[in-house]
Amino acid sequence: MSRQHKTPYVISDGKAHALQSATDLFLAEDRLQEFIFEHHRALPINEIEPAFEPLIPVCRELPTKVGPIDLLFINPTGLLTLVECKLWKNPEARREVVGQILDYATEISR
Repeated sequence: MSRQHKTPYVISDGKAHALQSATDLFLAEDRLQEFIFEHHRALPINEIEPAFEPLIPVCRELPTKVGPIDLLFINPTGLLTLVECKLWKNPEARREVVGQILDYATEISR
């Protein structure tokens, strides 16, 4: 059973409320960037790679020779996390983001 396709709920005052879709909130990538930067604890870093926890926000739109990195985080041990934001409605999102992150990681490693 996949958790990513379930409706999330918020429990408040002993009542459960289904969360509404956030699609309308994120009509532009900069709004998504802002949300993730401010609410980075919502990222499931522990499920991806626990060694990168906890995330400490560093900056948005970090300029590099290959383009700006959307979000940069660091953890207390100095491990960097790069985040590239793409809207779900962007059909090229998956293909583009992999290439972009590889380019950014190569540039940052120099």
